[in-house]
Amino acid sequence: MEKRWGDEWRPGTRVRMADNQDAGKAVRDGVIKNRSWGRDRGKPIWYFEVLFDGDSEVRVYTPGFMASAVEAAQKAGS
Repeated sequence: MEKRWGDEWRPGTRVRMADNQDAGKAVRDGVIKNRSWGRDRGKPIWYFEVLFDGDSEVRVYTPGFMASAVEAAQKAGS
């Protein structure tokens, strides 16, 4: 099977990441509810549905955004 960017994140994984829809880019906790595969400029990737704690609607993120948002949350926690 072809390796896709984002293989390390699976449904059910808890995540702490910066919320790009919050003006202050607040760090929030949530869970990956689902993932679906696709391509970005020919590269195989996963798209992730994340449900933040306290929200009722999932948001869809690319692995590139997930990586930068998780990294930003880790730096904010330091």
